[in-house]
Amino acid sequence: MQVVAVELVAKLGDAIEAIRNHLADMDCAKLQALEKRLPKNAQPGSAEMVMLLLVLQEMKRKCPS
Repeated sequence: MQVVAVELVAKLGDAIEAIRNHLADMDCAKLQALEKRLPKNAQPGSAEMVMLLLVLQEMKRKCPS
């Protein structure tokens, strides 16, 4: 069971990294449009919340304030 959990966490990390890389290819306008479509009240730890955090991190890096 522990081996399965380790494999799942590794796959999750790979998926998050793939999303992060995809977001890095987006321009500011696309990131802002995506951010508007994501729920603001997503459950902590949910896929929606993780995606929102990744989008916000990339926007902070790319988009002027």
